[in-house]
Amino acid sequence: MLRSLPRVLAASVVLLLVPLCFVSCRKKPSDVLGKAYVAPATLKLRSDLTEKNSTVAVLKHGEEVSIIDQRRIFLEVRTAAGAEGWLSSYDLLTSGEMQQIQRERLHARTLPPQGEATVFAPLNMHIEPSRGSPAFAQIHPGELVQVLAHRIAPRMDHRPKRAAFVVLRARPKPPQPERRKKSLLPPPPPAPPLPPNWKQMSGNPIEAPAAQPEKKPVDMEDWTLIRTKSDVTGWALSRELFMKIPRDVEQYAEGERITAYFDLGAVTDTKLGIVKHDWIWTTASKVEPCDFDGWRVFLWSLNHHRYETSYRQRDVQGYFPIHVDPAEPGKQGRTFELILKDDEGELCRRTYWFDGVRVHLVGTEDAASRRHRAAAVMPKKPPPKTAKPSWWRRSWAALKSEF
Repeated sequence: MLRSLPRVLAASVVLLLVPLCFVSCRKKPSDVLGKAYVAPATLKLRSDLTEKNSTVAVLKHGEEVSIIDQRRIFLEVRTAAGAEGWLSSYDLLTSGEMQQIQRERLHARTLPPQGEATVFAPLNMHIEPSRGSPAFAQIHPGELVQVLAHRIAPRMDHRPKRAAFVVLRARPKPPQPERRKKSLLPPPPPAPPLPPNWKQMSGNPIEAPAAQPEKKPVDMEDWTLIRTKSDVTGWALSRELFMKIPRDVEQYAEGERITAYFDLGAVTDTKLGIVKHDWIWTTASKVEPCDFDGWRVFLWSLNHHRYETSYRQRDVQGYFPIHVDPAEPGKQGRTFELILKDDEGELCRRTYWFDGVRVHLVGTEDAASRRHRAAAVMPKKPPPKTAKPSWWRRSWAALKSEF
């Protein structure tokens, strides 16, 4: 019994020192290499890279983490709650990228809606109009979102992602070359001159350049900036969005994609006992940089009890936003504005008035003139009046000019 006592004491000392060593070996807050933010909607934080089922915590989009170590493309991070684990650097955003995203979202909140859309299957919302961009939210089937803007981007299913955070480590100093001893030998002789016919000797027949393979055209995709009811903005594929316009109007789309729509007022059909609305919509027949290439005004015919076209224009280049004035009490009709390109390729703002039956063009102006209209309307201050010289001063000035 007495012989085994030293062994028991040694084992107990080891058991006490192991936890203390583990605590002392853990990284301190001063060892933080940088800050980063979670890019996708949810991200699993794993305790070990080799084990798949080692989830420590589930992080959410925009959550800030502290980077404490790096192993190739993987980073060890610490959350605000103190959880530590590993994740891929492709799923993180730098502080500059997060600030840029927040600025774009604040700007998107000020954009006027161009109509509402819905989805029939779950649809991801991306930070940028690209499939390689992180998806930070998802739209559920039947959920309504507001359409804000439009953009096209090249389709890249396997776009390489750039690491969001790279730990810059100090580079080792390059080895300095050894100093050579001065040689006592004479310097080498100069090179011989070129022969007089060196041009004829080096002349070769010009060969035709090899035919280069033709580059395949890049497929472009249509993206739409949307805003949810919870005021979350992001980019989604336009082909997965369906504008929430009445079915009896949507049937006239003729295979074109509806990009925006607005209500132009209610119409009461007393014979059928129903209330219908007049509409204006914009459509896109193909993937192109402009927001729409055609627009159309529908009215509800009280004689035929169906929707009919009041005005239609095709082969245009139009851009958002579309503005529709609110209805005035006691006044029939509605005024709306479209931004279109004229024959010279300049953007112009055209104002139309819909009187309930026909569409009238009432004004055209430069698209940028509205921004400076307030400054142009302001009356300019007259220049200060200068005192007219007296007769004696004018006479004295004339005498001095003679001499």
